[in-house]
Amino acid sequence: MNTTSWSDLKRQNEREIIRQRIRLAVVNMAVLAIIWVALAGFVYSMEHRQTIRTVDQELQRLAAPLARGPGGCRAEPQLARGGAAAGDVHYLTWGPEDRPAPAVYQPFPADSLPYLQQLLSIHRAAGTVYYSANIQGAPYRIRQWRVNSRCSAQLFENVQDDQSRLARLLALLAWGGGIGLILSVAGGFLMGLWTLRPILAVRRREQEFLSDISHELRTPLTVVTTDAELLLRYSSDRVEEHLPWVEAIYSEGQRMARMVGELLEMGRLEEGARALNLERISLTNLCETAAAIYQPVLEESGLTLILDIAQEGAVMGDALRLRQLLLIFLDNARQHTSRGGVTLKVAIRGRWAEIHVEDTGEGMPRDFLQRAGRRFEQARGRPQEATSRGLGLAIAKKIVGAHHGKLEFHSTAGIGTDVVVSLRLDRRP
Repeated sequence: MNTTSWSDLKRQNEREIIRQRIRLAVVNMAVLAIIWVALAGFVYSMEHRQTIRTVDQELQRLAAPLARGPGGCRAEPQLARGGAAAGDVHYLTWGPEDRPAPAVYQPFPADSLPYLQQLLSIHRAAGTVYYSANIQGAPYRIRQWRVNSRCSAQLFENVQDDQSRLARLLALLAWGGGIGLILSVAGGFLMGLWTLRPILAVRRREQEFLSDISHELRTPLTVVTTDAELLLRYSSDRVEEHLPWVEAIYSEGQRMARMVGELLEMGRLEEGARALNLERISLTNLCETAAAIYQPVLEESGLTLILDIAQEGAVMGDALRLRQLLLIFLDNARQHTSRGGVTLKVAIRGRWAEIHVEDTGEGMPRDFLQRAGRRFEQARGRPQEATSRGLGLAIAKKIVGAHHGKLEFHSTAGIGTDVVVSLRLDRRP
């Protein structure tokens, strides 16, 4: 894929990310709006109901001493107003034919009597009723009851202050909801990036993988294609005359096959512990087996191998993967060591077992220590072997991660490198 294609793909990804963040912000706003409307409605309705209940209780208290006589409708109102302000409470008694009786308290203007009679008729019922009405432009809560067979009574309380308080509460809920929705849009857009971060990380790794693998496969594919074209061009010649071209096609094909196999291995290790065949492993047996396998290779290169196991320990792990891990580090040490040797050491640190692979080689450059373990990353300096593709340490890092361990690199230029693998000990007998 050329540079232009990668740039176009990057711009498309950026636009898609912005669209996804906007969608998340809108969804977040919609969900918050639904929750806020439901919560605000619940709070307002509960407050409104509590206010009505409080006023009704006050009306019941005020009505207790009024017009109890079994005979006529004439009764002197004895209102214990408590905290009610003058003019907030009105009291009327009605005689036969719904005519006002003499007992009144803070009476309404005469022109309001027809409306009050209409309310009396509408809400006439056996027992006591409570209702609300707007009288002379002011809101009232009304208690209406029958005093006796001939008389009825109405007790009014002005609830203007209560309604103003409820209106302020409703305005506060509305303003708070509006401000909250505005903030939710901004917060949702910002949180969208945090929410999409794992997806973006996966996409970025996929793009890096495609870029790396295309870069690594370009050279062998070019060699294979070029040599195959030459063979086709000279197809009438004997194969022995162009054997180097055939050998190059074969070696590059093998190289690509190994590379694909290693990449598939990394893909399987991405599953973590699920890709492992866990069992209890003796660190002594593990290191001795790896040393026995690789010691002839080191001796052929003129290097020594020292096995230093101070304490016995065991871990839960996959024996084949851990052996592969040690062989990767031993091979890497051999490639970068021209004199001296390699030490394979085990140390116990609390709940952790540390496996050290130390060499006396050239060491790793300081800038490479931060990149060690990435795909297709190789230290600069000493020429690498033709088979090295920078995947060994990446596979080793995946193996350590699948075992929930830790991997560290300590290196000093010209002195050597110490690779430390930390695995949790299995304390079971």
